[in-house]
Amino acid sequence: MKTLKKFTAFIFLLFVGMSLHASDALLRILQDELKFQMEALQKVENNPYYMDFRVTDQQSWNVAASFGALTRSTSGRVRNFVPSFRVGDMTFDNQTDPRQTSVTRTGITTVSLPLDDDPVAIRQAIWNETFVKHKRAVEDFERLSAEQRLREMEDKAPSFSEAKIETYFEPVLTGDEDKFDENEWTEKMKRVSAVFLRHPEVLTGNASASFQIRRIYFVNSEGTAVVHNLTYARVMINARVKADDGMDLPLFRSYFAFLPSGLPSEEEMIAEAESLMDRLLIMRNAPIAQPFTGPALLSGAASGVFFHEIFGHRIEGQKMKSDRDGQTFKKMVGDFVLPPALSVYCDPTLRQYRGEDLYGWYKFDDQGVRGERVDVVKDGVLQNFLMTRTPIDGFPRSNGHARADLGYDPDSRQSNLIIETSNPKSDAQLRQLLIEEAKAQGREFGYFFKNVSGGLTMTGRQAANSFSVTPLEVYRIYVDGRPDEMVRGVDLIGTTLSMFSRITYAGTPETAEIFIGSCGAASGSIPVTAISPTILVKQVETQRKGRSNDREPILPRP
Repeated sequence: MKTLKKFTAFIFLLFVGMSLHASDALLRILQDELKFQMEALQKVENNPYYMDFRVTDQQSWNVAASFGALTRSTSGRVRNFVPSFRVGDMTFDNQTDPRQTSVTRTGITTVSLPLDDDPVAIRQAIWNETFVKHKRAVEDFERLSAEQRLREMEDKAPSFSEAKIETYFEPVLTGDEDKFDENEWTEKMKRVSAVFLRHPEVLTGNASASFQIRRIYFVNSEGTAVVHNLTYARVMINARVKADDGMDLPLFRSYFAFLPSGLPSEEEMIAEAESLMDRLLIMRNAPIAQPFTGPALLSGAASGVFFHEIFGHRIEGQKMKSDRDGQTFKKMVGDFVLPPALSVYCDPTLRQYRGEDLYGWYKFDDQGVRGERVDVVKDGVLQNFLMTRTPIDGFPRSNGHARADLGYDPDSRQSNLIIETSNPKSDAQLRQLLIEEAKAQGREFGYFFKNVSGGLTMTGRQAANSFSVTPLEVYRIYVDGRPDEMVRGVDLIGTTLSMFSRITYAGTPETAEIFIGSCGAASGSIPVTAISPTILVKQVETQRKGRSNDREPILPRP
């Protein structure tokens, strides 16, 4: 009887949503088809108790230039459709072990919907994909049910949680402010990349600009109907040189704004390209660093990437539902995991930070749940995890962090990750503390990691839970007062709990830097932001970077 009441309520809410947003043809089609399929599938064995449809209608423009010449100019539009089924009940269903679904084992299936609003063509495409996905859901449910009789999962939480029914609608963007002038940006990128022509040692000198408009539709069998827009404008400047010994040495600079009008001026981008070139020429002749253990400073940008890779992926709640995950912090709620002065939160509702647009901002996640600020660590103590509608022991509800790229099923992912301290130190103080720590350890110098490109972290149980971060720009800070010295060939490595136990101080809010990037994981590549002040780590470990056997080109660059 309870299930019947829920289904009746779902039908009523669908009609309410249809009347509210009758102007959007695609939304009407999605609601009609979901209603039809949900009703029809109640008559079959292993019928779904829940289903949802997610569509991303994306327009994109991209231009790229190299050494002053246009190399790419593309634009296009695609509508990508992903259905999701839950077979069984909220206690135990086909997604009970999210790391062992058919999607995880065999890869995703995607379908592009017609771009016009032809109901027959769209329904045909939806029918084809839902047939495949429902069949997989039934197979997963039967397999997991059989496995349940053979093994008992460590996590006792249900498979699915309740969520507030949402009805939210944004109109299609129509203003001139969301336009991307391909000709204008082509000329800008040509002029910016032409800076790298000045030095023949520069082997790669690129500049690219892109703009995306994503209109996201989400409807489910509970009655939620959400339609919202996201816009992303980006510029990437990157260059590369090669040392005499064959080591590749890249540097890059990226910019983000919600609209092209928010991106930096051409003069600012040209100045940044010149700065990249100057630092690369110094790096090309820098000494190779040897393996090292000792103190280090990580700039705001470097520590932001560090926290994203090493900490952020271990607070994504859904993966802890699986016994195959290392679950580094799952049993540490209420314990100190960072120094008492440090706090960490993830906040997708934060649109700007110190006037800069944030790449990880959104209103609704990809399960139709409103994004929430999540205080993960408060005064050093672990408080919470980033949750989807897949609960884990002690955390029964979503806080709006289910995210996915085009064609993927949602997973727990980061949004805007922010690190703060209640005991800030100035740059001068941090530098002096580094020197004192290096002296105490009998070291000739400590390291300053200024820029990093990303990293890799292992969270499963099949391998050691280690990490590797790839620094791009690294300096030695000598204890005897010698000038700082750039070095190359450094990889930052270690294990998570050991590394975090050695963080001692963090900088002032003024030292905080914003790192923007696309994070690739189980649910595809998603926009993220990491904001952190400079941090002092009592002891880091580095190893020598692998290098290419290639040497510089024999012929000079044209």
